[in-house]
Amino acid sequence: MHIIHWLVTAFFSGTAVSLLSYQAVEIVQAIIDWLVDRHS
Repeated sequence: MHIIHWLVTAFFSGTAVSLLSYQAVEIVQAIIDWLVDRHS
């Protein structure tokens, strides 16, 4: 049963990490778009 608990924990932390990196990418793209708009 301990293995199942570990798998669930790993799954949830993995999901959180992927969501966070997805948001980080979105934020970086927004910043780049803003910089490009400002320079043009």
